[in-house]
Amino acid sequence: MFSGMIESRDHNIRLKQALALLDKAANRAQSDDDLVKSVKRLEAFGSPLQFDRRFVDGLALLAAIPLAGAAAWFAYTRNQDYLIGAGAVLVILLIVWLVGRSSGMRKLSALSDQLHYKSSLFDYGLTAESFDPKSEAQALGARFNAFRHGNYSREMRSILHGRYEGEEHSFEYRLYHFHYVDKRTETYTTTDSKGRVQVRTRTVYDHHDRYGFLVPFGYAHGITISETMLGFISSTWKTASTSFNRKFSVRARSDIEAAKFLVPKVILEIEKVGDALTSMDLEINDAGDLCLSFGDANMIMINRTHGLETPGAFAEELAACADQPNLTSALQFLHTLMKYSDNNFDVPLQAERKYGPWNR
Repeated sequence: MFSGMIESRDHNIRLKQALALLDKAANRAQSDDDLVKSVKRLEAFGSPLQFDRRFVDGLALLAAIPLAGAAAWFAYTRNQDYLIGAGAVLVILLIVWLVGRSSGMRKLSALSDQLHYKSSLFDYGLTAESFDPKSEAQALGARFNAFRHGNYSREMRSILHGRYEGEEHSFEYRLYHFHYVDKRTETYTTTDSKGRVQVRTRTVYDHHDRYGFLVPFGYAHGITISETMLGFISSTWKTASTSFNRKFSVRARSDIEAAKFLVPKVILEIEKVGDALTSMDLEINDAGDLCLSFGDANMIMINRTHGLETPGAFAEELAACADQPNLTSALQFLHTLMKYSDNNFDVPLQAERKYGPWNR
């Protein structure tokens, strides 16, 4: 058993070192090719490319045997209290053993997810922006209502910059994650041992996350189409679509601006995207910049088939173009808004949609 434990320990040390080198190489990677080369180096490690559990199992067994023996002796010679205490220790030992057994698998999975996410960024030409979280939220709040939520704190968690090349329009975009906190006071009751009821107050902090796109638009100005504010603000303009009016509130600085933007094709596409996304808002400010915001954190998903346990297959997967259907659909939707706002085509509501389904 001891020789197996030593082999297991040495194997795990070598694997940890190999993964640490891979992690550093991945952080320096500038392309999918760099990621693929880093992963392929693991093929030289040999198999099995997973953490050996014999070392953890052996330690657990070595600890459990004397503990169980001591518990039995104390229970026999003294009293049952020692047995209860030893049982509690054994339960804790079991939990530690299970955590130790699964930690290696979690490390491989987490690193595989990190590599897949970075590969998706490369495939879509996305780069992370550097910014001050609170200052950036404040600056965006001066431009869009979407960043004025939160009576306690507001901050940007991440911003990715990319460029979309469409058939008729190309545009820069920023994909963001916005976090805000609402502070409120609530009352609650407590009852003591004598049955006396007291009313107390406490401060509660509600955390919220919003995601979305920022795009230079220029084809409309001063229009807000909001699902989150439906019922809180009255629409200044109604469309000819009853289903649209039930779902969204429209506020515009002029009826002409709203009518020019909300042609039937645009109405149809906004309804479709509104069905796919949670709590969707579309805001075009007076400067002509567009903010599409929603509550779904699914634009870039970890949808890999393989992982570092099979480095060869995983490297091939990373080398292929990642498929992020929600991100693709969102970008094609923004392109559609530009196309029909620019040309002001009036396409019938039954027009065929050109992009794929959204995934929730």
